[in-house]
Amino acid sequence: MANSPAGALDGIRVLDLTSEMGHYCGKLLADLGADVIKVELPGGDPARGMGPFFRDEVGRETSLSYWYFNANKRSVTCDIDQHDGQHLLRELAKTADVVLETFGPGHMEARGIGYEALRAAKPDLVYVSVTGFGLEGPHARWRATDIVGLAMSGVMTLAGDPADPPNQIYGNQGYIAASIAAAQGATLALFHKERGGQGQLVEVSMQEALAICQETAMQTWDFTKVARERRGDFIRMPGMGTYKTQDGYICAMVGVPGFGAPWSALRDWMAEEGKAEELTEPQYAEKLGTLDLRTLTAAIGNPEALTALRPIMDRAQEVIGRFFAGKSCAECYEEGQRRRLLIGIVASPKELVEDPQLIARDWFVTLQQRGEAVRYPGPPYRLSATPVAYRRPPPAVGEHNLEVWVQEVGIPPEDLPVYASEGAL
Repeated sequence: MANSPAGALDGIRVLDLTSEMGHYCGKLLADLGADVIKVELPGGDPARGMGPFFRDEVGRETSLSYWYFNANKRSVTCDIDQHDGQHLLRELAKTADVVLETFGPGHMEARGIGYEALRAAKPDLVYVSVTGFGLEGPHARWRATDIVGLAMSGVMTLAGDPADPPNQIYGNQGYIAASIAAAQGATLALFHKERGGQGQLVEVSMQEALAICQETAMQTWDFTKVARERRGDFIRMPGMGTYKTQDGYICAMVGVPGFGAPWSALRDWMAEEGKAEELTEPQYAEKLGTLDLRTLTAAIGNPEALTALRPIMDRAQEVIGRFFAGKSCAECYEEGQRRRLLIGIVASPKELVEDPQLIARDWFVTLQQRGEAVRYPGPPYRLSATPVAYRRPPPAVGEHNLEVWVQEVGIPPEDLPVYASEGAL
């Protein structure tokens, strides 16, 4: 890895003072070649205590979640609530191109290490603030976890079955969306600076970053004044949705205008195998032959039309469900692909690790940790000239204190024990 080509952000230094809301941003920048220094409390980032843990060994150096989001970074300790810690951070910021933080409005300013204070010594500094609702406005000081961001952005109102309460989307998607927006903002600000511009404040609101994830909900309200709601399978069109197979599940999207083969291709497949039942009869063929998302959407606003369609759709779903239930996931996918039907396998984590496509493309990356080879998920994109590279495993708490504070910032080595005894390091 040491001999790999330079990354797109090679030579850029980032100070990462984030909570979980910004961890992925720092990871994206580090994977692109930036020198990302994780600045954490002397006892370590609280996220180090989040399971699951490697080999079920609970400890601050074994969190699998922390490993993933902090590989490629270095670690120094610094307590920015202490006077000496604030001094140390100001010195470190003089060597940085980007500061990334997730504290609330006024937190860094009250400690003399906010954007204005740091850019006074480093005018070209790019300072990235990621918060729940932004730095201004009536909700700016409200606290926000992932579920709060999902709720306040409107995403949760669309997630789940109508009979259920709004559902939280799995996997801290609010934090991920905010981090992606922050990484985009940081790289744009760096590009502006390199073209002769100045450093600047990049402000990211998790609520705003998530709001675009409502698909067409906002446009629906704008044009029709109708609020979209959770629908689950209530109006699922035949050939659309999740179906059980012999060995798992598939997701089908048959009949989407302009994408893949129409519903008739699925019916013909079933008929060839003698499993279409009555779906080839005129009353079904006529109704289903003209049914797609556009006609179904039009029918939603017409109760009589929807009532007439419902028995046909329900019966078709039963027949399709039996058809797919008699096949393996691979059969459904491969034959569906051959017929240009939009069918995908609902893969489990185990199946992803064993996926021949991902393996053939060398997507997984192996790093040596704790004396073992640990496999990591690969990058979300590939750059031919400046490839993403996994250069080092996640750091231990304060692993690079001597390297950064003494060799790079210039703190006298005899001062480190003093700072440590005061709790600043």
